[in-house]
Amino acid sequence: MTDLSVIIVSYNVRAFLEQCLVSVERAMNDLDVDVWVVDNRSVDGSVDMVRERFPWVHVIANQDNVGFSVANNQAIRACAGRHVLLLNPDTVVGEDTFQTCLAHADAHPKLGGMGVPMYDGTGKYLPESKRGLPAPWPAFCRMSGLHRLAPKSRRFNGYYAGQVDEQETALVDILSGAYMWMRKEALDEVGLLDEQFFMYGEDIDLSWRLVEGGWENHYFAGTRIIHYKGESTKKGSLNYVMVFYRAMLLFAAKHFEGSQAQAFSWMIRTAIYGRAALAVLRRMLSRWGDMLRVAMGTLAALGGVMAVSQMTLGKFFVWPDAGWQAAGLVAVQVLGMWTGGGYRDARERGGASRHVLAWLLASLMTLAAYSLFPESWRFSRGVVLVLPLLHGLVHGLVLARALKRNGNPYHIRRLLVAQADLEAMAELLRRNEGERVRLTMHALWAGESDPQEWPQLQGVPWVGRIRDVGEAVQIHNADEVVFSGKDVRTESIVAALPMLGRMGVKCRIAWTDVGDVMSSGGASREAFVAFQRGLHRPEVARTKRVFDLVLVFLVWGMAPVMWFTGRGDWVRFSTRILRGKGTWVRPGNLQVPERYGLDLTVGLKGRAADRKAFTHAQDYHWRKDLAVVADALISRRAIISHGHH
Repeated sequence: MTDLSVIIVSYNVRAFLEQCLVSVERAMNDLDVDVWVVDNRSVDGSVDMVRERFPWVHVIANQDNVGFSVANNQAIRACAGRHVLLLNPDTVVGEDTFQTCLAHADAHPKLGGMGVPMYDGTGKYLPESKRGLPAPWPAFCRMSGLHRLAPKSRRFNGYYAGQVDEQETALVDILSGAYMWMRKEALDEVGLLDEQFFMYGEDIDLSWRLVEGGWENHYFAGTRIIHYKGESTKKGSLNYVMVFYRAMLLFAAKHFEGSQAQAFSWMIRTAIYGRAALAVLRRMLSRWGDMLRVAMGTLAALGGVMAVSQMTLGKFFVWPDAGWQAAGLVAVQVLGMWTGGGYRDARERGGASRHVLAWLLASLMTLAAYSLFPESWRFSRGVVLVLPLLHGLVHGLVLARALKRNGNPYHIRRLLVAQADLEAMAELLRRNEGERVRLTMHALWAGESDPQEWPQLQGVPWVGRIRDVGEAVQIHNADEVVFSGKDVRTESIVAALPMLGRMGVKCRIAWTDVGDVMSSGGASREAFVAFQRGLHRPEVARTKRVFDLVLVFLVWGMAPVMWFTGRGDWVRFSTRILRGKGTWVRPGNLQVPERYGLDLTVGLKGRAADRKAFTHAQDYHWRKDLAVVADALISRRAIISHGHH
C-alpha cells in the first residue's frame, strides 16, 4: 500500500505550484508516494505545466471552480495512501519532511491528523500552524487583539494554542489546511471534508470531527515548511474577509448550540463590518498616506511660522479666518503636487527632476490661486512666498522617510547563497531587474565544507559560507538574500529565515530551472523596475496628459502661424485633445482604438514597429513625445487617424 498521498488543489498559482512540486519531488526520497494535483479551472496554464514538467503527478482538471473541499475530496476518494496530506500550492516542504512526519505518525497509532511549524517568505512564524477550537471566548480574544497581550496564555491566546511553544510537539485541536496530514483510516471513520465549506473553515471542521471521533491531532515540531501565506487567495482582500467569516458562521451553526452559537454569530457579524471598514481605511492610507502626511506637516509648519511672525514681528492675522485661508492654499499646493505626479511611491519615482518639476507646478498654482483671491482674502504675501518652501521641505522629509522604509530600487545589494548554480542565478536576477538597476552581489557557499575549486563569476565574489549569512548581511549592508532552490536544502533556508526576518532583510528563492525568483509577494518573472514609467500607470498617463494640454495652448498661441504654414489640422486636432479624445503622439501599433495623433512608428513595419511602440509605452518620458512632435513639424507630417499611415 502507498505510504503517502499528497493532494494539492490549485487555482491560478502556476509559479508557486511549480516550486511546490519541485520540493515535493525532493522530499519523496525512497518513500512510496503518489501526488495529486486538482486544478479548479485555472487560466494560467497550470495543468499543461504539470503534465509537461511532472508527468508522474496525477492531474484532475475540473471544468469549474468547485471549491477547496470538493476538489480535495475528489483526490482523497481516488488516492491509495495510508496517509493523506492536503498541501497548499504556495508551500515549500523540506527534503526530510515526509520521512520525519511518516515516522512520527507510525509511532503514534492514535494520531488522526498532524500539522507542522510554518514560516512565511520573510522568516516570520505563522501562528495558525497550531490552533485551538474557535469557541466564542478564544474567537473574541483573537478578533479584539487581546491574544497579543498574553501570547503564551491558554486563556487569552487559546485561538492560537498559546500554551504550546513553537518548537514543542503537542496535542492541539485544530490543524491548518495549508499542511494537513491525516491517517486515511481516520478519514474513513469521520468522513471527508464538508463540501458546504467552499473555501476556509473546512480544515477547522474536519480537525474537530477527528477529535470528536476519538483521534488525536498532533502539532509536530520535528520539521518545518515555508508557506507563502495566502498567495492563492490574497488574504488581505475584503473578499477574503467575507468568505472566511461566512465559513466561521457555518462552523458555529454546525458545532455550537444555544447562547454559545448566538454569541459567536454576533461576534462574527461585528467582525465582518469592522474588518470591511478597516480594509477600506487601509486602502485609502496606502494610496494617499504620503500625501496626507505632507499636507498635515506643511499646514502645521505654516501655522507655526504665522504664529511666530505674529508674536515677534508684530504681524497681525485675523484668526480663525487666516487659518482657513492658509489651509486652502496648502490644499492648492498639495493638489498641484499631485497633479504633477509628486506623490508617487518613493520606490517608483521618476527621478529627482520629476519631483522638482511637480513642486514648481504646485508653487505656480498656489501663486495663481492667491492672485485670484478677493482683496479681503489676501492676508499675507509673505505667507504665500514661504508656503512653497515649507512644502518642499516637508515633502523632501516624507520622501526620504519613504525611501528609507522601502529601499532604493535603483541600487540593490544582494547576497546569493548557492554552489554550482551561482552563474545561472546571477544571470536570472540581472535579467529580472532590468537595465536601470545597479546590482551589487556577493556570494555565500551553500555547502558545509569548502569546494576544491571555487566557481568563478566576474563581479560576484565569494565572501563566506551559508552559516555566515547574518554577519555577511551586516558587513555588506545587504537588502536581500537570494537562495538557490537547486543548491540549498529547504531546511537550511527555513532555519535562516527567522534571523533574516528579524534583521529586516528580504528573502527570495531563485529557481533557475524554471526561471522564477520567488518571495512572499510572488514570482517576479518581469523586470519590475523597467515598467515603473509605463503608460499603464496613472501618474505616467497624467504626465502625458499634462504634456498634451501644454502643447494645445502653445498651438493655440501660434494658431495664425500654423494656419499660414499649412498646419491647420494641428489647430483642429487640438480641440479633440482638449476634450480627451486623442493624444499628440499615439502608441503606434499597440491596439488603442479611436486614438488620433502622430504615429511614432511611421516608416517601420512588423516587429520593428511593435518594438518601438512597446519601448515607448513601457518607459515613457515627455521628451520622447516632444521629439516626435518636433520631427513632425519639421517634416510637415500631418495628424492622422489610428490605423492609417
